[in-house]
Amino acid sequence: MEESREKVTRKNFLRGGVLALATAVVLGGLVHVFGGAGALWEVVREADPGWVLVSLAAATACVLLGALRWQLVLRAIGYRLPYGRSLSVLLAVWPLGLVTPSRANELLRAFTVRELVPLPAGAGSVLAEKAVDLLVLLGLAAMGAAFAGQGLLAALLAAAAVAELALLALLMRARRWLLSLAILRSRAASLELLFDAFEALRHAPYRLAGVGVVSLVIRVLTVVITHALLLAVGARVPLLLTLTLWPTATFAGLVPVTMAGMGTRDAAFLYLVNHAGASVDHASVLAATMAYSAVAIWSFAILGLPFMFREAARRRAAVAASGAASASPPSP
Repeated sequence: MEESREKVTRKNFLRGGVLALATAVVLGGLVHVFGGAGALWEVVREADPGWVLVSLAAATACVLLGALRWQLVLRAIGYRLPYGRSLSVLLAVWPLGLVTPSRANELLRAFTVRELVPLPAGAGSVLAEKAVDLLVLLGLAAMGAAFAGQGLLAALLAAAAVAELALLALLMRARRWLLSLAILRSRAASLELLFDAFEALRHAPYRLAGVGVVSLVIRVLTVVITHALLLAVGARVPLLLTLTLWPTATFAGLVPVTMAGMGTRDAAFLYLVNHAGASVDHASVLAATMAYSAVAIWSFAILGLPFMFREAARRRAAVAASGAASASPPSP
């Protein structure tokens, strides 16, 4: 058991190292190509603090709404998680998002609240939430690409949204067959709970709409964060261009090659802005997109550290209490 745990730790450490190296290479390449560190620092040094504060306020609203969105999904499957605990858990797993690809750390939320929500049901709630959020993101990105005159990209993004819907429908239709497979039969009860999250949302359209609306507001707020930072550094990117192209850049950032999409998201946005024919200062745009990572990701990763340590201490105390109870002799 101890040897297996050490292997997992080494594997995670190696994965984190590879992601960090890839992120450094991509960001370093972008900085070198678009003016160098000196030009970037000049832009950052003259940034308007008022717009930076606007971006921080929008980022905070995103996190607060994210906790609400998870609550809504859990309510749909019959579990009530206090808002404070939902927010605490969201922040607790945030730091790990820097070293896990495609925000795989989000599934740790289910593990953290398993004393209140069965682990499969919690995992199902997170997966259902992310499925809705991905659909919203793909829809916004497809519409944005279409408005920006990038028909092929819009078609590909729309096709990805349709493919996601088709996959979810296929999984739900094949539910009984999947659970009957010998390899899954022993865990049928747990998998039922996982499927229940998707089933509950499908049969509660008003709750599904609520989750979708919250996701839409969060995605719009990420555009507000980005555009406020573009204004802060004086990058003359039209608001309509940010609104139409940032969702596609965000989707590109989901590709698991860098830490939390840093570098890939920046490169995608720079490419899309150039392709749209906008005349902009590349160093300013890069400064704004890199600042997005600092505002919307790193700041909450740092803020989340005390919550992560508190949840870890709570889990250790629960395990210790469980061990003490099992070791106690039975009452006569």
